[in-house]
Amino acid sequence: MEIEGLLKGMPTLETDRLLLRKLSLNDLDDIFEFSSDPEVAHHMTWEINKSKDETLNHFIKIVIDGYEKGQSAEWALVLKESHKVIGTCSFVDWSNEHKKAELGYVLNKNYWGHGFASEAIKALIRYGFEVIHLNRIEGGCDTDNIGSEKVMLKVGMTFEGTLRQNEFIKGEFRDTKVFSILREDFISRGRANALCDY
Repeated sequence: MEIEGLLKGMPTLETDRLLLRKLSLNDLDDIFEFSSDPEVAHHMTWEINKSKDETLNHFIKIVIDGYEKGQSAEWALVLKESHKVIGTCSFVDWSNEHKKAELGYVLNKNYWGHGFASEAIKALIRYGFEVIHLNRIEGGCDTDNIGSEKVMLKVGMTFEGTLRQNEFIKGEFRDTKVFSILREDFISRGRANALCDY
């Protein structure tokens, strides 16, 4: 089955502290809280959200519309103890032919440094290999985004190199560090990334 077909039924994933579920309209306040934060948006391709209408119409509604078509692979990161949405993680791009996908994530800065991003990404990696049957999962970050780099290394991804000025973002050319994990890496580590249930 193609990736889009599998994504139509994308499940809720559960880790020790998080539920990863589809976004809903009720998530607006929590998502606007971090998408309107200049510090959070700095390393992202998108601009700071200046209003809740912008977050709703240019992000949440688009994602929700994409679920039915298998074109959205975006999970809300929900704290079990408070039910607050503290970020999102996703497959932002994928290829059926090459059986690969690129992951992305963003986290409310009030929750940085507590392992939430790596916990969520481990769940996403497991889902990608065991359910979608990917062969490669990759990710990238700005060269000065040390936090994101630490997350990808922590979940078992390998640094592959730096793409020089490969993206024009917010008025400047940026370098991107590229990381990846292969199916064979995941299997050889005894599915050490298996931190979730679905």
